[in-house]
Amino acid sequence: MIQTPDYKRRGNQISLGRRWTYTELGILKELAATTPPKLIARQLNRSYESVRRMAYQCRVSFRAERKKAG
Repeated sequence: MIQTPDYKRRGNQISLGRRWTYTELGILKELAATTPPKLIARQLNRSYESVRRMAYQCRVSFRAERKKAG
């Protein structure tokens, strides 16, 4: 019998996918404020949804920082 990893696939998932590396997380955090998520996904060779989900989990915002009035 095949051994399964520690994590399990959900019913709607096609595959288990790849785990995120520390390098990829660093790139995501560095580019999030200045680059659209679709371009980050293309650069990391990941899906748009996986980039959005990981940004949400890491509490990274894709919105550009706005200057406060006053």
